[in-house]
Amino acid sequence: MNDILLGTAEPAAPARGGATVGAVVRRLADALSPGPVLCGPDDGVIGDVAIAEPGEPLDGVTGALVLAVGTRAAQAPATVAEAAAAGAVAVAVRVGDDGLPPEVRAAAQDAGVAVLGLPRGLRWDRAEAEIRTALAAPAGVFAAARDGDLFSLAQTVATLTQGVVSIEDGAHRVMAYAGSGDEADELRRRSILGRSCPEPYLALLRRLGVYQRVREGGEVVVVAEQPEMGARRRLVIGVNAGRRPLGTIWVQEGAGPLAEQAPDLLRGAARIAATQLVDHYFQGDAGARLASREELSHSLLTGRFEASALAAHLGIDPAAGADVVAVDLREPADGTARPAADTRRAEAAGIMSVHAAALRENALVVHACGQLYAILPTPAGSARTRTADGPRDPADEGHLVRWAGELVATLRRLTGTPVQAAVAGRAERLSDVPSVKLRGHHALRLLARTPEEAVGTHTRLAPALLVDDVLDLLDRTPRLRFPAVAALAARDREQGTDLARSLLLYLDGFGDVTAVAGRLNVHPNTLRYRVRRAVALTGLDLADPEHRLAATLQLRLDLNARDHTDTAFPEV
Repeated sequence: MNDILLGTAEPAAPARGGATVGAVVRRLADALSPGPVLCGPDDGVIGDVAIAEPGEPLDGVTGALVLAVGTRAAQAPATVAEAAAAGAVAVAVRVGDDGLPPEVRAAAQDAGVAVLGLPRGLRWDRAEAEIRTALAAPAGVFAAARDGDLFSLAQTVATLTQGVVSIEDGAHRVMAYAGSGDEADELRRRSILGRSCPEPYLALLRRLGVYQRVREGGEVVVVAEQPEMGARRRLVIGVNAGRRPLGTIWVQEGAGPLAEQAPDLLRGAARIAATQLVDHYFQGDAGARLASREELSHSLLTGRFEASALAAHLGIDPAAGADVVAVDLREPADGTARPAADTRRAEAAGIMSVHAAALRENALVVHACGQLYAILPTPAGSARTRTADGPRDPADEGHLVRWAGELVATLRRLTGTPVQAAVAGRAERLSDVPSVKLRGHHALRLLARTPEEAVGTHTRLAPALLVDDVLDLLDRTPRLRFPAVAALAARDREQGTDLARSLLLYLDGFGDVTAVAGRLNVHPNTLRYRVRRAVALTGLDLADPEHRLAATLQLRLDLNARDHTDTAFPEV
């Protein structure tokens, strides 16, 4: 049983009142620097806090966290055993720089009880206040990172902005927070401890007109550093539902500057947080709402229900169109160990949601077919924007390509996987979203052949997609063949020769013998011989364009493995 640095494990939600050991530990880790360490199980539910000094009887501590005030290191193992025997869920003791002593860890293991090692210098009354605040919080709050709620959003924003984040409601109460505890300023620590912003700082914000500006909506306000209050530079944006202010999202600068995109990311986060804060005000079931929204979004992507009805539930204009961008995390080619696919996909979906919400209001991010899809609504009428020649304005698509490129760069950096994205195009009507989604799915399949390419577009990949579709059709229709060329490929397999591949590369290379020979790593005369031999065996007329086209299709069919994932929505 090893010491665990606090804040590295996600806590489970308690089944009823109180909070789990893991949830309390996580809160302490966020609020303190340095944070405590934990030894033992973290899923026990703490119902109360009890203070026990040396020699006091441990009565009435069943289900409690016992603060072993004044207990010396030598007494700690016996105190842990006595508290466990009395029914305590956890015991908090002092620890030095070396963490929990082996004797304490052994006592915790024998008794099956959790032990929290609190750092020297932390006042017991502060620890008690922080723990009681955790116990008084709604059960769902500390499961937020798991459930995709405000804590998860705060963590995503902290990761993307490289800052320290807190989300407050309209009464300035801290609802969620994330970011390095080591980089939190004194104001942040006091806000987390007291669950609300200190009044002197609130008064300053009122004098500066900060709250008036954020209530007007959409503006990211910069609040300068206030050294006398222990406050570093901050960004803040209001979270509003129409004209009603719901709360704010704050990003504090840490050890370094905030990310350049921080203001745009805050705008996206505010749009996502609005529905969650509405749940808070009206005591809605955020978990159920999120699950319902995901299901509705998936139905819009797959076409399972009538699009206009789904749009009304999702807050989208039924007459709107939508751009669709498909993203695949891919697996690392080097076999490097990575977190489970579901974990990486959930992390990526949170990041993608903030980016998408920053780009378009009411943006949706949906998981399907092992990939992620951004549905980006466009105002009614703009979906039919055309140039004089008919196709969509390339500059419009270029904006999406740049956005997708920034998203891919962020995901590659944070997930450590070779992410790729495909700008699938625009659905003029929401009912067209499933067909555009299918284009994105096929485009990602083609992009996998060039892993160095970050972003592709359906417009650029259209020729390759056409050829791919033709090959799929031929693959499923055995009577459509060029028998002589098919026999050439079969002959190579039997005799170990390379005539078919040499002929295909020669046709693909427009007869450039020097370049094709270089690709094959053979002498140009060797390539010329192979082509002559292939022509002699098959009866090809290379001067006939139909012969060349038919031979190319047959050779690609025979030499390239076919991916039969042809449905719009294959199994994940």
